[in-house]
Amino acid sequence: MKRGVSILLGLVAWAAIFVYIAVSSRYCSDQKRQTLCRRIDVVVQDSDRMQFITPAMVRAWFAREKKEIFQQEISQVNTLDIDAFIRRRGFVRDVRVYTTLDGVLHIELTQRCPIARVSSANGYNFYITEDDYILPTQRHEVVYVPVITGIIYPPFGRDYVGSWSETETGDEKKVSKNYVFFSNLINFVKFVREDDFWNSFIVQIDLQGEDEGASYDPQVRIVPRVGNQVIMLGSLDHYPEKLERLMRFYRKGMAYESWDRYRYIDVRYAGQVVCTP
Repeated sequence: MKRGVSILLGLVAWAAIFVYIAVSSRYCSDQKRQTLCRRIDVVVQDSDRMQFITPAMVRAWFAREKKEIFQQEISQVNTLDIDAFIRRRGFVRDVRVYTTLDGVLHIELTQRCPIARVSSANGYNFYITEDDYILPTQRHEVVYVPVITGIIYPPFGRDYVGSWSETETGDEKKVSKNYVFFSNLINFVKFVREDDFWNSFIVQIDLQGEDEGASYDPQVRIVPRVGNQVIMLGSLDHYPEKLERLMRFYRKGMAYESWDRYRYIDVRYAGQVVCTP
């Protein structure tokens, strides 16, 4: 008897839950049909780090494209279309779009984070982001990241915006020295970024060499944040070992010398650190 009552009560409880859900869903649906979109609420979640994108810019995108959202029924606002519209902007890394019953369209987004800036002598000027995206520099916002100078021939044009790894496909990747060097350069920048000392130490990566094509293999020089030194790294082959050798030199060789004693430090050769006052 008790078991039968327990089962009956359980069925009644589940029925009540289903009725509540059905009524609530209908109520929300009716509310959405009656409520007009009255505001766009934009939150840039990482705006404390950088401001390539601001809420005002996002609203300006809608105005410029003449996207009519205000005074639409909130149920008719196409959040998937708005999501795709916002993602087309290069500096947007991720976005979440949703509406609420009070008539507000919510947009929450994060920005792509630059890890280096290219400012070359042959006209390239762009950011490289941590997710391997190429983005143009912005007048209103500057991010303090290592600057890559000198002559560079990346595997894309000067106005390219997008994932750099998609610029060449198939066997082209295997034969293009431009592609191989640029890939190694980005790996080097990421290696530096992941190390607290090198990340704060290196402010400029200068590329020496002007030949393009089959012989393209520039030599790399490092300019540190402190002192007047220039460090010759040479090719990007075995750069972890070269930086480790340089670190040992700073810890042991420079312990008894003035930081400005040497103006030129060469770590190109295995097992050697060659210094010039």
